Amino acid sequence: MMKSMKAAIVVVLCGLTSALPAQADPLSGTRTIVLTNAGGGREVIGQVAFSPLGDGRSAFKVTLDPRLEEYFLAMRPFRCLTGPTQRLCNFAVEREPQVVSASDLVPLEYALMFMRTAPASLHIDPFNGVYYRMKVVGERIEGSVYDVDMDPFITPDSVPVERRTRPLRDADLSAGDPKSHWLPVLHIE
Repeated sequence: MMKSMKAAIVVVLCGLTSALPAQADPLSGTRTIVLTNAGGGREVIGQVAFSPLGDGRSAFKVTLDPRLEEYFLAMRPFRCLTGPTQRLCNFAVEREPQVVSASDLVPLEYALMFMRTAPASLHIDPFNGVYYRMKVVGERIEGSVYDVDMDPFITPDSVPVERRTRPLRDADLSAGDPKSHWLPVLHIE
């Protein structure tokens, strides 16, 4: 009788745990990268594929949506999304290894940096950098817009050697005004 009671308890507990919603790891699988604004604008710009490494860290690869147009600006190619008030051009800085954790999303932030211009502009000003500072929130990653000067990436010799892998510091970022940015919020869902 004791064995059958234990078996019944195990069956009930298994049923309870399977009825609970699974907590999805935001750093695993393929996720969609979306930029949004308060006016309801929503632009899917690509996907990021996470591969867990088993120690709380995940390798990742960003693939931009093919509808982002290619422009040759400032003597190099950029993948850009053009909206009614701005053009956002991806200025990906890919450092090896492409690995993140819930407490360190900087490599992903660097891969999803942009420069903004007027919609018809043929020039890019490195001072108009767009940086999304990210954090894990529940089952997704959220990013808030910051303005940044991209000069440390364009002229790396201006950065001390010990900071060349991660040249940006908190002091280099200033909170972006959501009203002056077309798509000030990033979601990876």
